[in-house]
Amino acid sequence: MSFQHHLAGNVLVITLEGNLLGEHSNTPVLELLKGNLEQGNKKVLFNLANLKFINSTGLGMLMTALTKTRNAGGEMALCNIPEQMKKILAITKLENIFPTYDDEAAALRFLQA
Repeated sequence: MSFQHHLAGNVLVITLEGNLLGEHSNTPVLELLKGNLEQGNKKVLFNLANLKFINSTGLGMLMTALTKTRNAGGEMALCNIPEQMKKILAITKLENIFPTYDDEAAALRFLQA
């Protein structure tokens, strides 16, 4: 798994690519998130357009990111969710926990409101 990131106004946008599987690949993303929250940027968007596969560990990383962000008084959203992941979110009943959007522009409007 690899990732890109940029700031869109006050929102940290993290674009995940490849397979979101293991603990070792999750650490850099969570470190980036932690640094961002410490700097006072409390809005985070995960763009999943290029995500090929996610397992329970990857889902756990997104849950950890959501918890850390909300505990810091912020908000997190997901956008461009692949069909396979939409099914996983439905099966695990997590679809109601994550704010989800079809595209980055809609998610940014939510987070910047």
